[in-house]
Amino acid sequence: MIPALQQLLVLVRRSFPQYLQYSRPYVPAGRASVLETVESIVTDQEVLAERISWMLIDAEAPPRSGEFPMEYTDLHDLNIEYLINTAIAYQRQDINAIGDLAEQLQLAPAAKSLNEEALGMAKGHLDSLQQLVQQPAAS
Repeated sequence: MIPALQQLLVLVRRSFPQYLQYSRPYVPAGRASVLETVESIVTDQEVLAERISWMLIDAEAPPRSGEFPMEYTDLHDLNIEYLINTAIAYQRQDINAIGDLAEQLQLAPAAKSLNEEALGMAKGHLDSLQQLVQQPAAS
């Protein structure tokens, strides 16, 4: 259970939207709402990461968030439109990875429930990111 929870924590705390909060994407006029959506995703993830961390602490395991993937560092200062499409691709990967953790948590009901919540949240965030692609820029 602990290795799966550690993996879940890394997926949540080191997601691409989490990384975007530290990068400086180019945001054209009329697209500031994109950053608001990313900030909302990050806030949701931070709340969930805190809960995962406490579950690990209760199991007497230190929470380990890991580092951002090195491949993210090539994505500084790019256009937010490109980065949102990149975020969608990474979000799909995260959804698959979270889904894969479910089997490892079958015997830990509380952890399984938290993983299911993370999966539902990740799917909702994917929908939010996909809606950003469809929104025209405000004038």
